[in-house]
Parts: sequence; C-alpha cells; structure tokens
Amino acid sequence: MMVTTSPSIWSSFDAFKGRTHKGSAYIDRIYEEAREALEELPTPTKKTEAWKYTPLTGISKTAWSTAKEASMFNVEELDLPAIDAYMVWVIDGEVILEESELPEGVQLLTMSEAKDLETDHFESVFGQLADHKNDMMVALNTTFANGGIYLHVAKRAILDKPIHLVHVYSQTNTAVFNRHMVVMDEGTEAHVLCSTFHADGSIFSNMVTEVLLADNAKLTLDRLQRGTAESSHFSTEEVHQGRDAVFTQNTITLSGGWTRNEPHVRFKGENGLCDLNGAYMPHGKDLVDNHSIIDHLVPRCESHELYKGVIYDQAKGVFNGKVFVRPDAQKTNAYQQNANILMTENGSMNSKPELEIYADDVKCSHGSTTGQLDQEALFYLQCRGLSHAKAKQMLVNAFVGEVIERLSSHELREWVWSRFEEKLSV
Repeated sequence: MMVTTSPSIWSSFDAFKGRTHKGSAYIDRIYEEAREALEELPTPTKKTEAWKYTPLTGISKTAWSTAKEASMFNVEELDLPAIDAYMVWVIDGEVILEESELPEGVQLLTMSEAKDLETDHFESVFGQLADHKNDMMVALNTTFANGGIYLHVAKRAILDKPIHLVHVYSQTNTAVFNRHMVVMDEGTEAHVLCSTFHADGSIFSNMVTEVLLADNAKLTLDRLQRGTAESSHFSTEEVHQGRDAVFTQNTITLSGGWTRNEPHVRFKGENGLCDLNGAYMPHGKDLVDNHSIIDHLVPRCESHELYKGVIYDQAKGVFNGKVFVRPDAQKTNAYQQNANILMTENGSMNSKPELEIYADDVKCSHGSTTGQLDQEALFYLQCRGLSHAKAKQMLVNAFVGEVIERLSSHELREWVWSRFEEKLSV
C-alpha cells in the first residue's frame, strides 16, 4: 500500500514496529487494517477542526520507547479511594488480576486470555466498535496494544461491587497502549472504576475501551485521572447501547500535562439513556480536552451531558460535544451543558457544544458559559467572616459539586472532594 506524503505519527513509534500479535485470522486482519491506516493517516494539525486547540506536537515529535516488562513500582504508594472493589492492576501495560470470587455469570479475563477462551464474543466486539481505520489514536492503540481486560457479564447477572481498574505508568519516555472490552448481556448491571496515574517523566498513555450493552443492561463507568506536567493521556470509549440500556460515565481530571477524553455513544435500541459528566481543574500549563459524540440513531432515547471546569494559571480547557439526531430518531430528548470559570487572566477555554438534528419531533438544547468568579458573591461571603481564600474555595466547590455528587459512591465522592480541595489550597 502506498504511503501518503502527509506528515505521519508513525515514525514516533519505531521502537514498537515488528511486534507480532498471535490470534485468529480475524484478529490478524484487524491488526493489519489498523497498521495500514496508521501508515497513511496524517497527524492532525491546527487546521484539523477536531484538533484545533489540542496540539499533538509533544507526542508526534517524541521517539517513544516500549515499557520494560517488569516494573518495580510500589502500588502501595498510590493514593487510591478506599472503596470495596475487585482490584485489577495495569502496571506499565501489564495486567495483573487479583484472585477474587466473582459473582456467578461474571467473567473477568485478560484480553490475551479472552481471544482464545471467548472467541465468539471477542470477535463480535474487538475492532467492530472503535474505528481503527479512520481514527489515528484508535489505529495506534489497535496496532500497538499491550493488553487489557475483558469483562463479560452474562444474562441477568449483577456485579455486587465495582471493578477497580488501576493503571500505573511509571517509566519515563515510554508509550503504553491498553485495550479493554466490556460485554454486558441482557438485564445485567455493573460498575467499573478506572483510575489513571502517571509518575514523573515524559509518558504517553493511550487507552481504548469498547463497550457493548445489550437490552436492559446498565453500566456505570467512573474515571479518575492524575498526571504530571510532562504526561500525556488519551482515552476513548466506544459504547453501543441496546433497547432500554443505561450508560453513565463520570470523568474527573485532577491533573495532567495533556489529557484528551473521547466518549462516543451510539443508541442502537429504543428507550436508551446516557449520562456523560465531567469535572476538570487544570493548573500550570495543563491542557484538558473533552471531546464527546452522542449519536441518536433510533427513536425515544435520552442523553444528558454536563461538563464543568475551573481553569488556573496558564492552563487550557477544551470542550467539544456533538449530538447527532438521525432522521429516524424521533422523540429524542438531548441536553448538553458546558460551564467554566477562569481563575486567572492567562487561562483559556474553548467550548463548542453542537447539535446536528435531522428529525423534527425532538427536544434538544445546549449551552456554554465561561467567566470569572462572581465578585458580588465573593464579597458577600467575606462580609460573613470568611477569608478571601476560603470564600473562593466555597464558590468553586459549589460550582463543580454538581458533577462530583453524580459519582456512584460516597467514598469516591469524598476522595474527589478532598483532592480538589488540596488543589484549591495551593
């Protein structure tokens, strides 16, 4: 296949080339399609609308190394929320499943195990949802994936407590690619908490999660993200929902030099419900980009989005949420809101909520606000005896609290509150 002359990110990953994948003829074909796409897809620039405010130069101009197989990172040093959960560790790409007695009907495997033991389910999802032919970041992940988890919840099974998927990236100048799959059969329910931690140094993590929700399935996915000034993190979820299925995602970005989140949700059955929520508080020169797509393909589905950011120092925020309502998707109800506070004159926010509607019997709305703290409210609180710093903290807490209170457990909410307050006190 001829390689285009457009600039490509392919050359940044010379250390990864030549790695072989063992799988069926189908899996080999998916890998080959992704590799060929990666060779041809140009690296997005500022002229690429979807990447206009999120430069990739830090990733595309770095010669990334593969992570060493054995990491000496001490997981006991991690600051984790104290929740009762089934633990899964992903250390520099290597998946470590703790021995646990899972409920009947719940299967948790590594991806390498799943492709051999759950071939039919695996091949019905892997490479079928996330677009490895046209999306450069997904093509990267598909070509170089280190591994990940495969969660299958069989018909009418309910996971009695969350699965806590803890990703640790500890080796400087490395890139790590994790691929996860969640298959939820009819009438099932599960909660997954996905935590991402970057150690010091230049590290690029790329995570793709494919989610298939059958009729009446319910999945809550909470994401906690903590990085460093030099770290880069990209994550995308491709979610396909059946009839009466419910999907909720809450993304909390505490820190990270370059972070981009891309949840993509597609309604394939009627009466589906989707909630996407996010809170972010970048400092320094951090950049946080939330790019969502919700695609209403069938009638009588409902989607809600609420993203709130507090921007400090010279940090940058980006929000681009796009809702499609297709011609057959009558009776759609879609709501989208992005609100931001700029705490300094040097911070910036680029917000672009979008609706693309091809049906006429719908209820759809969107909105975006970006401004500074209410000076009158600040003055009022100080008149009531609060210090300037404490008054600011109270107003910020009230602002982001609407998102934090949507997290799925009390312990998780308390952990996030305390970490946000630590950032506010700096």
